[in-house]
Amino acid sequence: MKFLVAIDSFKGSATSNQLNQAAKAGILEMLPDAEVMTIPIADGGEGTLDALAQRLDGFWVDVETVDLLERPIVASYFISGQTAYVESARVIGIDKMTPSSETVERATSMGLAVLLRDALSRGCQELVLTLGGSGSSDGGRGLLNALTDEERSHLSQIRLRGLTDVSNPYAGSQGYAVVFGPQKGASPEQVKAMDLVAQAFVKQMKQETGIDLQKIPGTGAAGGLGGALALLGGELEAGYPFIAEKLGLAQAIQGADLIFTGEGRLDQQTLNGKVPIGVARMAKKAGVPVIALSGSVDEVQGFEEAFLATFSIQKEVVSLQQAMETERTLVNLQSLVKNIITTRYLF
Repeated sequence: MKFLVAIDSFKGSATSNQLNQAAKAGILEMLPDAEVMTIPIADGGEGTLDALAQRLDGFWVDVETVDLLERPIVASYFISGQTAYVESARVIGIDKMTPSSETVERATSMGLAVLLRDALSRGCQELVLTLGGSGSSDGGRGLLNALTDEERSHLSQIRLRGLTDVSNPYAGSQGYAVVFGPQKGASPEQVKAMDLVAQAFVKQMKQETGIDLQKIPGTGAAGGLGGALALLGGELEAGYPFIAEKLGLAQAIQGADLIFTGEGRLDQQTLNGKVPIGVARMAKKAGVPVIALSGSVDEVQGFEEAFLATFSIQKEVVSLQQAMETERTLVNLQSLVKNIITTRYLF
C-alpha cells in the first residue's frame, strides 16, 4: 500500500514535519510494509520556508532586523538561484506577541524591509514573500515607509511575488481591518478607525498611482501587506498552488492509495484555498481518497464532497492550551491514524 502524508502545521502546536512523521509512525505501526511518503507543506503561512527549503537547492541568510513590535531579532530567509524566499511570519508573525488593543496599534511591518534590502544587495532577480500568519495590521505602510525611493525603484525592476492564503480586498467589510483586526487584538472601535484609514489610503493611492487596491484580490492579506506589495509593482497569487508545484505534490499524489492531510482547524476558511482543500482537489483529479485530520472540525458544507472523512484528533474535552501542547498533539494524531488504518482495512 502507498500512502501520502501532507499535513499543514497546527499553528502554535506542531510543525508540518512533526505531524507528518507522527502520521507516518501510525501507519507503519499497523502496516509495517506500507510505502509512506511525507511532504512538509504550507499555504504561505508559517512553515512555508522550511517546506520549500527541503525541496529546493539553496542556502539560508540571517539578517538583523526588528519584529512587529520593533524588538531586535535575527531573521532568516532562503535563496535558491536568483530567487529570494522571505516568510513574513518569521519577522511579523502573530506568534511573536499576545494580541491586544495595545499591540494592534504598535505592530508594524517595517522589519521586513531589511530582508528585502538584503536580497536586493545580493543581486536576486525574483523575490517571493509569503504573507500568511502575520500579526501586524498597519496596511503594509510600515514596510513602504521603511523603503527608500531607490529601493522601491529597484523592487519594481525585479519580479516581486506575494503568496497569499486569503483573497480579501484592502478595505471595507471584507478588508484587513474588519475581518482580521479582531483576531489581532483590535477592539470594535479600533476596527472602525483602522478601516477608515484603510479606505482613505485606497482613495489616495488610486489618485496618486492609478492602482485600485479594492480591485486586486489579496491586498488585504497580512494586515494589508498585500496592498503594499501591489503598490511596489508586485504580483499577488494564492500561496498553495505555487507551493504545491514547487514541492512536486501532483506527482506525489499519482499512485497513492490514500492521502492524509490536515491543518489546525478545519472550518469555512479551509475551503478558501487552504492546504487540505487544495490537496483534496488535486487528489480528486487522480482518483485518490483523502482523509483530513485537525485539532478541531466544524461542520462545513463541502467537506463531504472533498474528503473521504474528517477527524478531530482530540480524545477528551480539554482546554485550548492543553489541546495545543505539542506532545499531546503528536501522540493523539498518531493514535488516530492507527485507528483509521485499522478500521479501513477491516473491510
